[in-house]
This record gives sequence, C-alpha cells and structure tokens, in this order.
Amino acid sequence: MDYNYKLLPAEVVRVYNKIIVDARLDNGDVVAAFCGAPEIAEMCVSGSRLWLKRTSRGKRLVKYNISFVQTPEGLVFANPRYNRQLFQEAFHNGVLADFKEYSSCKLLSTDENVNGLDFELTNEAGKKCFVFVVPLYSKKDGCVVFPRNISFFEMKMIEEMKRRKQNGADTYVFMIVPREDCYSAKFIWSADTQGAALVFEAAENGLNFLCYGCKIAKNRIEITHKLNIVY
Repeated sequence: MDYNYKLLPAEVVRVYNKIIVDARLDNGDVVAAFCGAPEIAEMCVSGSRLWLKRTSRGKRLVKYNISFVQTPEGLVFANPRYNRQLFQEAFHNGVLADFKEYSSCKLLSTDENVNGLDFELTNEAGKKCFVFVVPLYSKKDGCVVFPRNISFFEMKMIEEMKRRKQNGADTYVFMIVPREDCYSAKFIWSADTQGAALVFEAAENGLNFLCYGCKIAKNRIEITHKLNIVY
C-alpha cells in the first residue's frame, strides 16, 4: 500500500489521555494529534519522534492524526484506518497463503448488519469465510501480545463469528502487526483477563486466529509474512 501523504515531523510533548497527544512540530508549534488506539499512546513517551498527517475533515477539533511512531526498535505504522486496504492488497497479491482456496474478497459494508465483520471470502464451490481485521501494537520480549482492551464491538464480532461458524462458514480474526521488530505473536492473560477469557473460549469453539507482519517505510506499508502465534 502506497502512503504518499504529506507528513509533518513532530516530537511528543505529553500524552494527556489514551487517544490524544500534544506534539511539537519542527516549526515550534504545539498541536494535538489523535492516536488510533490506546496502545499507540503508550508508545508516545516524551521526546518520541512522530510523523503526523493533517486531516482534511474541516469540522474536526483535532486536526492531526499520528501516522508513524519511531520507537527504539524501529518504525511503527500507527494509523489503523488502513487495515482493510492492507488486507485487500495482500489477498489480491497472493501473500495470504492461509486463504489460497478463496478466489473472491468482498468488503462488507456497515449497512449489511454484520456486527463489525470486515470481509466475506468465497470460492467457486460457494464456500464462505468471514474475516475481522485488527492491528496489534503492544510488544513484550520480542513478541507482539494480545488481547488488549477488547471493546464492546469486538465482543459483538465474536458472537457474530460464532453464528457464522454454526452456519458452516470459516471464521478468522486476522491480526496485522504494523511494525518490523516482532518475531511472533503471543496470547497473554495478564493485560485483559476478561478479554483473554473471551478470546480463549472463541478459539476453543472454532474461531481461527492468524497473525501477519509488515514491511514498513514512510511511503509504503505492506503485509509480507506470517507470524507464529504462541499460546
């Protein structure tokens, strides 16, 4: 996925809640920037280097989004808005070997009443697969870790996946790791006990989990390889 937007270098001044960061642009101006997830805010320690994208939505009070965070281990793509585009591109480029039996990838719209599911995959025989796409950012001991901060909408998604599974479809949670410094993904209980129990039960009942890593540059992001999941 090409990411050819004008990016503004900045430095973290402070994080004052889980979604907003004060950042100093190179011209000295301090602006508020939106974090796409609480885990992104956790990376934004004082002095961290950021790259911001100014939004074109005129009525938004916070005019900047964080696109990249420079961590000591490398660059992290921090804009979850593009997760679906990354998945679609990887699917059509044949990168996702786990879905090689499917020939069609349909993006599901919000008016189709699918409780947050992102894609419906099908093959010539009519078999269906439903996919929910989510980014993972948190890292521990060389692994990206999950689950973190399971939301109400993700709970509804898991229930919807259960119904689709009962109707004969395959169901997948597809986890994107938009950073290059993780060699595997690890399921943990400690960060979100309730969410971990929900994810564990869903996996026991047939919900599949996949994790893929990315190659990151400030002008291009692409899904490139599968990561093992450690339970």
